[in-house]
Amino acid sequence: MVYYIGNRAEGVLLSCGSHPNGESWVIGGITIMYAVIETGGKQYKVEQGDTVFIEKLDVEAGETVTFDKVLIVGGDDVKVGAPYVSGASVTATVAKNGKSKKIIVYKYKPKKHYHKKQGHRQPYTKVEISAINA
Repeated sequence: MVYYIGNRAEGVLLSCGSHPNGESWVIGGITIMYAVIETGGKQYKVEQGDTVFIEKLDVEAGETVTFDKVLIVGGDDVKVGAPYVSGASVTATVAKNGKSKKIIVYKYKPKKHYHKKQGHRQPYTKVEISAINA
């Protein structure tokens, strides 16, 4: 398994293998704190300050949401849950709710005069990660 950890301030992208000894990356004297959360049936790797588009949540823009399903917390020491890390959570602020770009679903059957055109816009919630509590 390969993890990609990026420092957006310096524009550096590092790749590493799995950490058998639990080591963490230090860039410019700062340890990168990250977490892998589960929401909407998907998993997202987040850091503090990240903006993430996730499946739609029933919350209004400006509200705070807490993700309790944390699979991995990394930083000084890596904590891996079984299945979730106990006591860990990620706090985020909802920036906006919206719909993604429209995609066209087109079905047809040859020689049968069957054509069906349908559009779909997937709803999403844009969140900004405020804190990672381990």
